[in-house]
Amino acid sequence: MLDQLMNIIKEHGQKAVVENNEVPNEHNDAVMQEAGSSIFGGLQQMIRNGKMEDLTGLLQGNNNNAANGLAENFAGSIAQKFGINAESAKNIAGGLIPQVLGSLVSKAKDPNDKSIDLQGILGSLTSGKGGGVQNILNSVGGQFGLDKDKDGDVDFGDITKMFGK
Repeated sequence: MLDQLMNIIKEHGQKAVVENNEVPNEHNDAVMQEAGSSIFGGLQQMIRNGKMEDLTGLLQGNNNNAANGLAENFAGSIAQKFGINAESAKNIAGGLIPQVLGSLVSKAKDPNDKSIDLQGILGSLTSGKGGGVQNILNSVGGQFGLDKDKDGDVDFGDITKMFGK
């Protein structure tokens, strides 16, 4: 999942990071890596803290508070680690994190785009331990086209329909 996320960050990082004079060129890759770590870590934190509604809203593209929290954490991190002034860090985060999250959600919702797999993302976030993942899958499964048999949940029956015939 982190590789998929990094590809999206690189797509959107050109303007926000690479072409930004506030980010020294020698830190471009590290700043984009930090964006990936901040997003991935923030999503994991939501799961650990039981904030499934925040995560579900974010994956549906509806939770601006959660997205803002991820952007704030990223801004603070790059300001501290790379000496980028706080205002510039906020601008970088505000220009990058929402675009990355929007692209992630868009790709996950698109049945023709196989580059992002919602189940794989959720599995990565929980290190394969499940937990509240089934609840998340059930709540957003219809939107992401995962509930193939339209029975209101995402289960083995849906998986067989995804890969059968």
